[in-house]
This record gives sequence, C-alpha cells and structure tokens, in this order.
Amino acid sequence: MSALTLKSYQQTALDALGAYAHTARNKGPALAFGELVGRPYHAGAFGAQLPCVCLRIPTGGGKTVMAAHAVPLLAREWCNVDAPVAVWLVPSDAIRQQTLKALQTPGHPYRAALTAAYGEALHVCVLDEVAQIAPPDWGRTAIVLVATIQSFRIEDAGQRNVYSFSESLEPHFKNAQAQDGGRRLQCLHALPDALVTAEDAARDHTGVLQGFVGQPRWSLANWLALHQPLVIVDEAHNTKTDKSFTALQRLNPAFILELTATPMAHQTNVLYHVSAQELAAEDMIKLPIVLAEHPEGWPAAVLGALQTQRKLEAEALKDEAQGHGYVRPIVLFQAQNVGDEMPPEALRRYLIDELQLPENQIAVATGTTRGLDDIDLAARHCPVRYVITVQALREGWDCPFAYVLCSLQKLTSATAVEQLLGRVLRMPYARQRGREALNRAYAHVCAAEFSSAAHALTDRLIDHMGFEALDVASMIAAPAAYPLFGEDFESNHPLTFTTPAPIATNFEAVVASPALLAVPGVQVQTIAGTEQVVVAGHIALETESLMLTQVRGAKKQQQVREQVAQHNALVAAQLAPATRGVPFAPLPTLGYRTDAQAPLWPLERSAVLEAVELDLLSPHAVQLPGFQVAQASDVFLIDLQGERLTVRATGTEQMAMDYGHSSITAQDVVRWLDQLLFKPLYDLTQSQRRAYLAAVVSHQLHACGVPLVALAQARFQLARAIETHVAHLRDAAAQQQFRQRVLQQGDASAWLVEPDWARPHVFEPNRYPAPVASRYSGRYQFGKHYFPVLADLKENGQEFQCAQLIDRHPRVRHWVRNLDAAPCGFGLPTSRGRFYADFVAELVDGRVALLEFKGAHLDNAYETEKRQVGELWAEASAGHAVFGWLTMARDGKNLAQQLDAVLQ
Repeated sequence: MSALTLKSYQQTALDALGAYAHTARNKGPALAFGELVGRPYHAGAFGAQLPCVCLRIPTGGGKTVMAAHAVPLLAREWCNVDAPVAVWLVPSDAIRQQTLKALQTPGHPYRAALTAAYGEALHVCVLDEVAQIAPPDWGRTAIVLVATIQSFRIEDAGQRNVYSFSESLEPHFKNAQAQDGGRRLQCLHALPDALVTAEDAARDHTGVLQGFVGQPRWSLANWLALHQPLVIVDEAHNTKTDKSFTALQRLNPAFILELTATPMAHQTNVLYHVSAQELAAEDMIKLPIVLAEHPEGWPAAVLGALQTQRKLEAEALKDEAQGHGYVRPIVLFQAQNVGDEMPPEALRRYLIDELQLPENQIAVATGTTRGLDDIDLAARHCPVRYVITVQALREGWDCPFAYVLCSLQKLTSATAVEQLLGRVLRMPYARQRGREALNRAYAHVCAAEFSSAAHALTDRLIDHMGFEALDVASMIAAPAAYPLFGEDFESNHPLTFTTPAPIATNFEAVVASPALLAVPGVQVQTIAGTEQVVVAGHIALETESLMLTQVRGAKKQQQVREQVAQHNALVAAQLAPATRGVPFAPLPTLGYRTDAQAPLWPLERSAVLEAVELDLLSPHAVQLPGFQVAQASDVFLIDLQGERLTVRATGTEQMAMDYGHSSITAQDVVRWLDQLLFKPLYDLTQSQRRAYLAAVVSHQLHACGVPLVALAQARFQLARAIETHVAHLRDAAAQQQFRQRVLQQGDASAWLVEPDWARPHVFEPNRYPAPVASRYSGRYQFGKHYFPVLADLKENGQEFQCAQLIDRHPRVRHWVRNLDAAPCGFGLPTSRGRFYADFVAELVDGRVALLEFKGAHLDNAYETEKRQVGELWAEASAGHAVFGWLTMARDGKNLAQQLDAVLQ
C-alpha cells in the first residue's frame, strides 16, 4: 500500500491548522483563533494558554490520515521539535487496535505520513510498551502512543495502571533527575494527582512509596506529562466531561487537536469545518442520496432495494468492462427488533423463501450472529450482496461496496441508522466511477411521503453525521430525478428531470392563526391524530414572524427558527438549476503554442517556470530579508518578517540532532534544512539544494554574525524564512517571464495564446465544495444561482450588491459564485498560480462571462496582471466570452452601468 496524496480539503484543513499554530506562537492561542476564525476562543478547562482546537470532518472524510499528518506539522509549527511525543486517544479498543495496526504497518498511508518526517526509527506503541523505550530515545526519536481515552479517565487515579507507581520506569525518572538536578520534574507538581501522597504511602505494603511522599510518582502518566505530548483526540465529542478534562490535564499536553464529525458547539473551538460537497468533489462520498419512500410498508421497501441492487450490478459490470475496476453493489438492510414483525432471521428467511435469493448472497451481522467475520466483502469471489443488521455494526468494519440502505424501521426512531448510512455514502476506492448511477447512494425507507422521509433523513445527517443543513438540502433527491428503471434510463446520458412534489414541513409547536392560514402554502393537517401546521414552499421572513408569535418560550422559538432554516434550504435545493439538471455552458481554458505549427498545450504557471532560471547563489538570493537572531541570556530573540519570537536555549537531551551542543557543525544544520526543505525546493537537485543552503548558513554565520548554536536553535524559523524567500524569488522571475511570454502578444518571444475548447471547465451539478465557514446564509433568495449554496458571501456590503445585480440582470441565465480552487472553481493562469474571478455567468445568448469585483480601484502589478489575463481570455474566445473588471464607480459609471456595458 502506497502513501496517499491528501485531498484538497484535507490539505486546506491542515494548512489552517499550521497557520493557527504559527500564529498562536506569536499571539497566543486565544488571539490567534479569534483572528483566523472570527469567533471567540473557548478556553474551557484548559485555559487560554493551551491550544485546543478541532477539525470538524463529516463521516467519510478521512480523519485518521489527517491526524497522522498533523503530528509532524504541529511538532514543527508549535513545538519546534524534531522528535515529538504524541498521545493518540481513540474512543474504543476496537478502534485502538485498528489504528495501531495501520500506524505500525510499513507502507500504510497513516504510517507513511509519519515516516516521511521521522523515518522508520519511529516508535508506535501501546501503554504496556512505553517503559521498554530506552530513556535516551525520548526526545531523539518520534514516539506515538495509541490508547483509549478510558485508559486515562477515572475518578481514583490509583485505580489505573497509567497513574500507578512503576519501578519499570525507574531508569527513566532517574535519567531525567540526573540531567538537570530534577528541574524538569518540577512541572509535574502542578498537575492533578501527580504526586505521591501520605495516603498512597499508607496503602503501600511494600514500603517503597514512603520515601516519595510529596514527590512525583514514577508513573506512565507522569513520564508522558514530562514530555508535554501532542494529544490527538479522535471522536472528541465523547470527551467533553469533567473526567475527560482531568485526564487530559494530567498529561500536561503541549497542544490538543480534536477530530470529530459532531462537536459540541459551545465547548469546542472548530478551526476548520469540512462540508459534504467538499467530500463529494474529492470522490470521498457518493451524492446525492436517492431516497425512495414506501408508504405500502416494508415489503415494498425490500423489493425496491433488491431492484436497485440488480440494476446497479448491471451498471457495475458495464463499468468494469470500460476499465473502471470491480464493484459489487451491496444492500444494507436494517431489520426490525426481535419481537417485531421482521427481525433479522425472519428477513433472511423472507429473502430466501419469498424472493428466491441464493442463501450464500445473504449475511447477518448482529450482536449474536457474526455472519461477516472473516469475510472479505471486496473480494471478487465473495458472493455476498445483502447484509442484514439491526443496530450498530462492529466498529471498524468496512463495506466498500455498500450502495443501498433499506431500513424496515421508521427513520425517526431507528437506532444507529446513521452508521449504516455512513457505509453507504463512502465511495469505493475514493474514485469516481464511469457510470453515473454508481456515483450515487440509494435509500429505501418506510414513510408515507418523500417530504417526511427527507426530513427524517436530514435530521440524521445533521445531528449524528456532522453535515450542515445547507449541505443536506442538496444531498437528498427523489427517485424521479435519477431514474434507474424504465425506457428513459441511460446511465451516461443527461437525465430528464421531473418536477418533484413541493417540500412540506409540519411544525408541531406552531398554533394556527387566521393570519397564518391566510398565507399561501400554509394549511392545517391531522397528523397522528393531532392537528399540525404544515407549510409548503419557501417561508418568507414575514411568515416566519407570524409562526413565531404562535410559539411560547425562547427554546421552542429557536427550534422553530432552525426548522424554518432547514425547510428553506431543502426548498432552495429543489429549485436550483443544478438540482434540476440544467447544464452550465462550458468555459474555455487557455492554451498556448510555441509557434503556429506546434501543438496546443495547457497554459499553466508550471509552463512559465520551465523557462525561469534562478541564480540562488547570487548575493541577493542567500540573504534572508526580515530574518534576524539575537541572543539574550538563555533565550534567542528571533525576528521573522516583523514577528518577534522567543526560543529558550534547549539542552541536548531534548534535541534529536544535538542542536545546542558544542560539537554541532554548519554542515549538520545544512543537512537538517535539506531534509525539511526538499519539497518546497522541488525544482533543485540535492546538490543544488545543499549548495544553496550552505551559502545561506554561511551568510548567517559570517556576514550576520549569528552564533552557530543560535542558528541551530532557530532552525525551524530559518527553514520558514528560506522557504518564503525562495518563493518570492520564484514569483518575481515568473512574473517577468509571464509578461514576456503571455501578456505581450505580438512580440517575437511571446507564445501564441488561444482558447482550449478540447479541455473546457465544466460546472458539474454535484461538485461545488463551498467551505462551511464562509457560506452565504442570508435571507435574500438568489433565484439564478446555479448551485443550492453560495460560497464566501456575506449578506451585506458591496460584493453582495454586485451578486444581487448579476442575479437580477435580464441577460444572465444563471451564475456561480466562483470557488477559489481547482478543480471545481474556474481559474485563469497567472505568474503566481491561478486567478479565480468572483463570479461566472452564462448569458441567455449562450456566451459566458467572467466577472471580478473590486470595491475600489487597486493599482498594483499583480492586480493589473489578473485584469490583463481576463481581457486576453475574452479577446481570444472570438466572441464566446466576455470579461468584466467591476468597481463601485469608474469613469463616471456606477456598478450597474458597468455590468450593463460588459454584458451587452
């Protein structure tokens, strides 16, 4: 198994984590969080000086691989150490075993993320193995301890082995005592339950503890606390209790990183939240969920699931024949409980006796029947196509071919249905299939109507699986929109979308009033013997106000507001052009030819960089502007681009490569820099890298007068300064080359730039990975936006006004708030990468428009370059595209008049 390339959203989340750790070192955890996220930092039980942040990753998002990459990132950006100690806490022993095996298996992507930074000398261990790691290895070799949170969580510390006095740790503590006279051990005195008490000594029949009263225990927990570990908390929503807080405090962590799909909102600092659309855009999950309701009861739901499976298997055979690999679609049945009409064994007999299914195609997995043990469901020879369960499947169990969920229970009361749904949502091999039917998930449920089924499924996705209401709105579709049967079905051709029934929501807490009933779409229906207000269609602000006047109590009113928001999101999703299957016109990308007879190549920054030659041994290149190191007493003051940072001189026992020791050489620092910077300096050979790095180190030592030991202590900051400086040198050289090759059309040295219609950008209906934190959530309804959600737009300000003008413009058919990343956003090449204009529109006459909005005129070289690239793109399109650079006012025209002029 080879190392995984991180998905875009995973890298973005880790970049956010790295930026936070870097900023927190300079400004503190609380100020850094407020600055980067825009919300107050919740200090909670750990105080404002210990960073504790969360990456919110929905089900199927790959939390574990992100955690593996987070360890070296935080060690570098926060701890400034080469060999960290990390404590990786998981919610159960089954997950512990699964995680441990992956981290210990050579070549596994989780382990590869760690060995890329620390080599195969890395220690991955369990609690019982900690004492076997020699004292000199701590601080010189990266150590990852995998354990359950329960191992550390208990009221009486003496009842857990991790807190017990252990003579096996005697060499470790004596070694620490000998290094600095015991000063390091002083930090343990402030921790809960870290010291031996008189009561401990009295209970000790060996008499060993009598001489340790008031001193730190020789315990595993204390040894870990002495090294201030990075703490990774998987499924962190399970740790928001006083016992868990105390357990984490006992570890004396340097940094706590939480990962969960469903954080507790008022106790968690969510640094980055991944959306369902981000997962779908990276082929991690299948979307949408085609939801079929069966008011006739469970027999109809079961039959519908079987028919879906057979059609999908036929599609899978065609898919494999076209070179997309083997898939055998599987149905997960959630049977009724024992004592009800259709428990697991009864359903199995029904499938065999009534529906004539082969017995070997059915497996039962319950607490008492372990029909999936020792079965490889992904194997080609495996016959299983139907899995029957009731509640939770075994933790860690995977079903890569699960495609169809069929619940015989009511969704509103079914237990653990989200676990089954999570299996069905996952995309096999995290790779898009060739047949469109295989890129969707399917659910058959017992419900009276689609609207009620959609609401019940929505609640599960939001409350238990970490998805947002705006996400879920576009995640659920009726079968009529994606037909699998009938003459009109063809997997790889555009679908004929039918108009689904309007979304209707019943509001139990709202009392009907004459004014409310006079609103179109509002009526009273008798549901389960009780009269309830039912609303169909979009709920306007005035209607919501009428509803709230009929509800007493702030808590109930808030529940109604949330219900209204969820309802409106479902309605908006139903009306969006992408949901209705309306195609968006393709947008031409830019290509270039080196001469008229040459082939057309995609125009990218990388092509420009190929023509750039950097002289990294020039005096300008080896100098690091803004990087300064000064020594004061036992600390080093580092100034990096105006940010002041203090690094305390570190003893050799804490440093993996003896930095701070008198025997260190400049070549040692160069080798270390080479290991860390081989990726950022990707375009250099190792000999070129080392020559450049040696020149930089020499300049710092001799021209700047920085002591070698100081440079070694500041090595992480030095690496960051080098990376930033080289990036600036590249940008400057690329900008000059881009202007010469691309923008100066007509010059003898310029390339021939033209539209590349063979490789156009296409907005796909289910691929709009808008980040959760920046989504538009205002009351104004954009009627022409192509997708159900809008990225990065606030309900006020000048950009919002521009979006409204585009949405209302008679020449605009539909438009997209452009994303600022490939492959789902549309970008034009620049010397620094790509330029993603704010808005993309398809006009009613078939042309496409790229629109960039600037509140005021900006006059700098890069902004000019972006405008020139946009104009070149439009000019090269031969009338198929237009480009607009819009401001609030320019040349006597207001924003609306400028837009009219561009779209005419």
